[in-house]
Amino acid sequence: MKTLMRMALAACFFIAWTAVGDHPPAGTAPRYYLAKHGFGGGHAEMVDLSKLPGFENIRKLDEIAAFAAKVKGAVGFTAHPGFEAGERYARAVIWYTALSDANLSWQLHLFDESEAAKPPGSEPRPGALQALDALITSKLEDAQKLIDQGGRKGVRLTGEYAQQKLMAEAVLRLGGHFAHAGTFGEDACLTCRSVVPGGNPAQCGLGVLKVKHWGCCGGAEGETFCHYWEMLKTQEDQVRSKTENAKKPVL
Repeated sequence: MKTLMRMALAACFFIAWTAVGDHPPAGTAPRYYLAKHGFGGGHAEMVDLSKLPGFENIRKLDEIAAFAAKVKGAVGFTAHPGFEAGERYARAVIWYTALSDANLSWQLHLFDESEAAKPPGSEPRPGALQALDALITSKLEDAQKLIDQGGRKGVRLTGEYAQQKLMAEAVLRLGGHFAHAGTFGEDACLTCRSVVPGGNPAQCGLGVLKVKHWGCCGGAEGETFCHYWEMLKTQEDQVRSKTENAKKPVL
């Protein structure tokens, strides 16, 4: 009898250990809902989950949900479409300002069902625009330094695209201008696609060869400043204006 009891206890211990192991216990994932919109365009604050301890053990969407829910202020998460097949990219979503078509970003999973049901073009979650304004304001001092350093040639931005975009907003708020980088994927010409002869060399058609091309920022011939960020901000302001006008009652 004692032997059977010992075996039963050992079995229970083994089951408990394998259940906890290196993975979150089953049933700990919060409810989450696939959003009817994406977050393409606009601004967003996200936390790269791969930088947090324990992420190496995450394999399934339920596990991402449980992991992301522990991030302070997280309203949901997004992950690479091939995450469960081994593409190890996932982020906790704190806020975002643009509700785009769903196919313009990775799938967005939200903890709030009513927010997930919002169609593209809807108003962002309360507080998102205020959070963006606070972020831009916090970068004004650094933006002024870049304007001073750039002088007549204009500001050159480097680093991650999302951070470039925030800094660009701060530079624009201060009345600054941007220099043509002249290289695809770098500085202010990040989205530049050249259509100059020779296929797609890593050269900006307008910034280097003075030839306009697809995705051109619209700078006039002979002008040294890049207008990409101004063009992008104008587009976003127009979308925001349409959203705000749609909310006004018809008299």
